[in-house]
Amino acid sequence: MMDDLIHLSPNPWKATLRNIFAARVAKGDANATAWSFRQSGVVEINYGFTNAAMIYAALFMQYFDAISTIASEVDLSMEDSEVLGWILAEIDQGVSEPILLAESSRELWRREGAIFVGHPSLADVPRRRLDSYQLAAAATEEFALAHEICHHMLGHTEKTFKHAGEIEKTVISWIRRAGSYDLWSGLNASQKEEVQADVAAFLLMSGELNGTFNRGLTYKAVSGSMLALTALAHISEHWFSDDQQESHPDFLDRFSVVSGIIVGLSTGLPRGGKGDHPLGFLLQFRGFISMVLQTWISKHDNSVNLPTFLNTFSWLLDEGADIDNLLDEA
Repeated sequence: MMDDLIHLSPNPWKATLRNIFAARVAKGDANATAWSFRQSGVVEINYGFTNAAMIYAALFMQYFDAISTIASEVDLSMEDSEVLGWILAEIDQGVSEPILLAESSRELWRREGAIFVGHPSLADVPRRRLDSYQLAAAATEEFALAHEICHHMLGHTEKTFKHAGEIEKTVISWIRRAGSYDLWSGLNASQKEEVQADVAAFLLMSGELNGTFNRGLTYKAVSGSMLALTALAHISEHWFSDDQQESHPDFLDRFSVVSGIIVGLSTGLPRGGKGDHPLGFLLQFRGFISMVLQTWISKHDNSVNLPTFLNTFSWLLDEGADIDNLLDEA
């Protein structure tokens, strides 16, 4: 994973990255951290975050498989409405119940040193999605690693990297291009650094920083960033906050900025052979995240119902038409 990020980095980064040590740790919060020791950088990824990456990758694969099933395997025009209702109800249950289970087991991830690799969701990954699940879980950890690495490269841990100012200019330029500068400029100093690290991590994973940007890397970066930000928000319950003193911006701010980067980077890409596009992939994550967030809100507000996958699928169809129009005009 570290080797992949070194390969994707600009040449001036490589020597410094080879002096950054990354490790998994059992103690501490379910998160990742960056710090310096003498002349070396250190990145620690807590096992709790690794577990969350695995679980959320599994949840997304169940959701993704349901989209594929309805789109290509279910005859929505069948005459027997009762049978159709049973089929759709089973698909809905297969997506909604695991998300609800993840919400109820969240406290286990927040305990110091908690390791929960036996989570039921991990056993329910559709067999045809196992390879995609493993790639998604790895991409989630890779985004967290890239985020912490970028704290080092941006000079947030030590001011010794001579290219930090250049990197910061590139990141802020992309924040402007994403239409997020006003949002970013309104954050406190610590929150600004977190957003900068998010943006730099996405640019690094997508290949944009070393000129190797392509469709495959973009899909990986979309998957890793969306799952990582969602898992962190769900573990910490930091979906939205008005507290200006928080060290980290809330999920909605981070999601808004990274989504803007994805749109700015990928809108000009042609569709794939199956009509796929990174913006369509981002849309699928928006639907998934909305289900996770609504599940959390429903546990705290009795006036909010649990989400249903079928409502989300209907919304995806409507939003997908808008994306098609956007890409046709690009």
